[in-house]
Amino acid sequence: MSPPTFSPYLIGVEIYAPIGGALTVMVMDSHRLPLIVTMRLERLPGIHHDSACIIVSGKAATVIIDTGTSWYQSNLLERIRPHIKDRSEVTSILLSHRHFDTCGAAPYLSAELGAEIWIHESAVAPLEGADLFTTWASRYGSDMPPIQAQGFSEGLEFDLGDSIIEVIHTPGHTLDSCSFIIKEKETVICGDLIPSAGYPTRADMPTGNLLDLKRSLEKLKALKPRLIVCGRGEAISGKEKCKEVLTKHIESVVSRIEASGDLPDLWPRPAETCHWLSPEPAWEIGS
Repeated sequence: MSPPTFSPYLIGVEIYAPIGGALTVMVMDSHRLPLIVTMRLERLPGIHHDSACIIVSGKAATVIIDTGTSWYQSNLLERIRPHIKDRSEVTSILLSHRHFDTCGAAPYLSAELGAEIWIHESAVAPLEGADLFTTWASRYGSDMPPIQAQGFSEGLEFDLGDSIIEVIHTPGHTLDSCSFIIKEKETVICGDLIPSAGYPTRADMPTGNLLDLKRSLEKLKALKPRLIVCGRGEAISGKEKCKEVLTKHIESVVSRIEASGDLPDLWPRPAETCHWLSPEPAWEIGS
């Protein structure tokens, strides 16, 4: 099955704080507002199988969230460099979960940028051992590079100087899946918990669990985010839109739980290397 086509023009999202403190979120393009930048969040869409790569820069530090496969790691570094030029030092690479398409390039970027790699503590050993099964690397016909990572758990914070990224454990796609929240910006970076607004995530891969997935989506909904940065598709902006998307994804998981994990009859079975599901008919989610 061919992967869904996500918007090629979404370069990233910048978060500005104008004088007076009101929050403005803007999809990056050629326009700029006369505001004082206090934190910058940019999303680089992945190439082919790769997940998106998220760059969050503050006054004191910059972090990279997810790196994609090792296949395009040199290309990814070239794409990253203009976005970290004249910004604070890249100190950490945060991984939302253990899958090859999300973390395969982490060792290369770590060596090139001098940044520590972090992932949920339950995935540290599988990454260090270059596990081919639970990382799903074997399904790509690829080796899994050994990854030396530090382990985090829920509540760990990464201080960027003018904002804080907090880890929340959101299992379901995998046991170790985590999201990252920036509370003062009402922002969630969720990896493949929500691949994109109209494409729900899979829970049938190793360590995945539909019951965990339901609880994790409900956890995100309770945060009432204003911005959700997805693992694959465009960012979801606006409180009502975020609520609508989360409600739809929760309803989908509930229906799969009630069907003992089976997909609706019209939904195509995903390819092994596809980490999302394709609803038929396509979901109608308001703009």
